[in-house]
Amino acid sequence: MTSQQVGQQASQPNLPGLATTQGKLHLLFLIFILISYAILSLYQIGLPGLHYDEAFEAVPALQLLLGQPVTAFRDSGITVGGQMFPLMTQDYIGALNTYVAIPFIAIFGATPAALRVMSVLIGVVTLWLTYLLTCYLTRNRRAGLAAALILAVDPTFVFWNRQGIFVTAITATIGVAATLCWLRRWQTGKTGWAVAGAFLFGLGLYAKFLFLWLIAALIGAIFVLNLSWLIKSRAAVCKLMANQKADIAFVGVAFLLGCWPLLAYNAQTAGTFLSVTENAATSYYGVNNLALGSNLIERLGQFVIVLNGSHFWYLGKIITNPLSPLTFGLVLLGVVVFMAIRRTPAISNRSGMPTSLPQPNPQKVVLFPFLVIGLVILFSIGTVSALWVTHFAVLMPWPSMAIAIGGWYLHLVFQPFTIQVGRLTFHISRSRFITITWIGLGLLLVFNLVSVIRYHRALTESGGLSSHSDAVYDLSDWLAGQPASQVVAMDWGLAAPVTYLTNGQVSPTEIFGYAWQPNPDLTARLGSFIAKPSTLYLWRSPDEIIFDRSQEFKTIYRPLNLEEDIEAAFYERSGRPILGVTRLVEKDTASNPPK
Repeated sequence: MTSQQVGQQASQPNLPGLATTQGKLHLLFLIFILISYAILSLYQIGLPGLHYDEAFEAVPALQLLLGQPVTAFRDSGITVGGQMFPLMTQDYIGALNTYVAIPFIAIFGATPAALRVMSVLIGVVTLWLTYLLTCYLTRNRRAGLAAALILAVDPTFVFWNRQGIFVTAITATIGVAATLCWLRRWQTGKTGWAVAGAFLFGLGLYAKFLFLWLIAALIGAIFVLNLSWLIKSRAAVCKLMANQKADIAFVGVAFLLGCWPLLAYNAQTAGTFLSVTENAATSYYGVNNLALGSNLIERLGQFVIVLNGSHFWYLGKIITNPLSPLTFGLVLLGVVVFMAIRRTPAISNRSGMPTSLPQPNPQKVVLFPFLVIGLVILFSIGTVSALWVTHFAVLMPWPSMAIAIGGWYLHLVFQPFTIQVGRLTFHISRSRFITITWIGLGLLLVFNLVSVIRYHRALTESGGLSSHSDAVYDLSDWLAGQPASQVVAMDWGLAAPVTYLTNGQVSPTEIFGYAWQPNPDLTARLGSFIAKPSTLYLWRSPDEIIFDRSQEFKTIYRPLNLEEDIEAAFYERSGRPILGVTRLVEKDTASNPPK
């Protein structure tokens, strides 16, 4: 990826050779990979239970379909024909998933399948783009197929994409697409690719503000890989930029078009700016953003967890594949060692890639994905929320690309060598090395596939744990069958799933407030509901409470000679109580008072 070749033209911008027998086989294998991923992802698609974050972004889509008033975050949106269209779902998360979900809800109804089929299809697109990006980086279709295959059976990719809204998985898709566009700009010299890449950068930033980490990492990786050339040719670079003013203007406009809803939202509310500035030193969840060393160690540990797939406790069991991080580490080590001791030959073109493409530098190509991953980890040590492992959803395709491109590079530079350990001599020929790497790839795929299957089995047994429990379906069905009455959500994680799953028939009011301590106006807000005996109150079980307002609630209703009566309780498949519904009745008349 040398900057010297910016502007070179390629007469064939698309992957050619698909009409050949080899090309057809590659295409069939890619289709097989995509279908296999879809099967692994769509199996028991309703599990785990619909998470609050999934439903929260889908509720406005449902309201738009039903023609109801839309619940917009901070009441920010664009009004067209009397209908409010929300701009964001959080200060740092855009409403992109909301609008993408609309046709799926229209087809499948207000069901978990509607949202998850959408997310799985986005995952299919991510796989296709990962294949293309790897092909164009290496000029080798086999490397592209390897990257797609590793990703397709990766437990993190499979289960995060099933609940794609939960982790804003669409940022991974946008990130690979943007990178591919910028690569094609370098390869073809066509401004259109740069415009598309800039628009996708803006769109990714709008989808989730942490996409900024990936933008900075991509720019940083290119800068590091071309630093010596940039220093030597700074005058030529400045002259080139001066001659590209029109292109730079188009790129700037495209970026702004991509993120204009984010800009409009902040013009209305300054929400993202306030979220960043107010949480700059210490985040909302108490993370010390100045503790750079400990935060970096935490993030590195989380990246290993992403690789081994051991973060899906809520599926019912923690399953670890140690071979995945081991493979990543060994490939990186091999790249570094061979880069130090071997001269890199020119890239041969045996897979039908365009011969007119600029000749890539293999060392820069292989280091690129590793640098992007490392820089994203480095930039992620600061957060406005918490150091959540789900933030690495933006990186999902990159480890697979790093392993596949690393393997391609090692095959490229390998030369036979002999190792002597005491009296034992080991000769590693090229054929033996290739056999070892294919066996390693096969083991990685098998171990990951086994992890996915075991997670599915655990999920069948558990139905999902905690805020991912399928008990939310029973709760929603029960509430939909109750006479018309007001419903109050006394904790986080309840209102949005119930609203979505009941097709807007039941819309609980969140009364708890999002401050860690109760707001002074909690009494006033609860008063109007307590005055109505038919009001139902939704709770999480005592060991699941997030915002505990139970004592404040009791302080309000006890002087009124009232007590709580449990109307219904809902359980995980293990029998553990997880959700409950209460109603206020006259003192000493409750048939099932809370203990």
